[in-house]
Amino acid sequence: MVEAEKTRRAFTIKEKLEAISYAKANSKRAASSHFEVDKKCITDWMNKEKEMRESLLKPNLKRRLPGGGRHLRDKEFDERLAEWVKSQREKKLRVSRRLIQIQAQKMASALTNEDDEEIVFKKPPADYEQKIVDFIMYLSQLRKINKFHYIYAADETPVYLDASSGKCVAEKGSKEVSVLTTGHDKLRVTVMLTARSDGYKCLPFVLLPRKRPNFGIVSMFKNKLHLAWAGKVWMDDELTADYLKRVFGQGLFNKRLLVWDSFRCHSSDETKKVLKKIKLDTAVVPGGCTKFVQAKIKQQYDDWMMHGNKTTTLDGNTKAPSMNIYLNWIVEAWKGLSNECIAKSFKACGITNAVDGSEDDEIHCFKANGAIPSGRILLQQARLAKETDSLMNLFDEVDLLQDEENGYLSDTSLASD
Repeated sequence: MVEAEKTRRAFTIKEKLEAISYAKANSKRAASSHFEVDKKCITDWMNKEKEMRESLLKPNLKRRLPGGGRHLRDKEFDERLAEWVKSQREKKLRVSRRLIQIQAQKMASALTNEDDEEIVFKKPPADYEQKIVDFIMYLSQLRKINKFHYIYAADETPVYLDASSGKCVAEKGSKEVSVLTTGHDKLRVTVMLTARSDGYKCLPFVLLPRKRPNFGIVSMFKNKLHLAWAGKVWMDDELTADYLKRVFGQGLFNKRLLVWDSFRCHSSDETKKVLKKIKLDTAVVPGGCTKFVQAKIKQQYDDWMMHGNKTTTLDGNTKAPSMNIYLNWIVEAWKGLSNECIAKSFKACGITNAVDGSEDDEIHCFKANGAIPSGRILLQQARLAKETDSLMNLFDEVDLLQDEENGYLSDTSLASD
């Protein structure tokens, strides 16, 4: 059984003194249990009791004693970085935590291979466990029966043209935080991403908020993106049909399966007609896919805000990135995802794993450190139950054939002899 991750907490000086008093009246062990902290913390607080009580008598009480908290590794470096933040704020530029990370890496000239953009995934609750197992079993059965040549997965994701967050780093005590804005915080495009289980990446299908095509843009991204000049950024039946025809085309002799989410347009009667026409089977996943491109677009937006060539309005505000710039972000973000990573993701999601269960350990959410590690056992039990049912059906068929050979008169024949 996997232990729940411990939550880190911060205690004020007053709270620490309360714990000390409790420990003196009872015991360190009792205080540790009552305040839900490690016994070593109680001991450490008791050793610093005198300093903490003296600090209470001083004005401007702080949460920590002087010298507490994480110590600076390079004071000069931190001062230089702080000066950079101040210079950006003087220009009324938004400074996010990520921008500070980028600048720190640049200043230190220490490039890393790790992606410093943390992509946060919502862990599915335990009550999704059975749904996920049922979905994987359904896919396994579907693949057994149809023997698909190709298996695809698709996901629809919004891409905001102003990908900056609503937060900005500023000096403590600042009463006002003024920032230059593009004025396009809520303007976005929608991207439909499609990939194949062997790692092949289909051209992204992009919904643009403009109806009138820009033929220069069309020519520039002709073999890079499927552009839909829809005048809106949400999929409907008509746009879904357009997406299916342009990305998949007419199926001839190959059996194909598309795995996508339960968005209402994906299961409408109009969509089913198109799917039948292009000979494409579908399966609906019980949840969404990861938003890799969203994170990469945000990273590129931040880099553009720091180093890109930008134009400003008469009021001095930065204009939103032009269409050719943000469309190229989408191209580069999609290109940056390796074919090997895509192929592995199909197994991590339980889509193309071996039907005999030998690759169940590759399903991400069922791993020991995954969201629902107990799901793997449930999946193994489901596979075993399915195998047992198949075996019992086989035995039933054998008995039936034997009875047919005996003319259904086996008991009568014995009696006659």
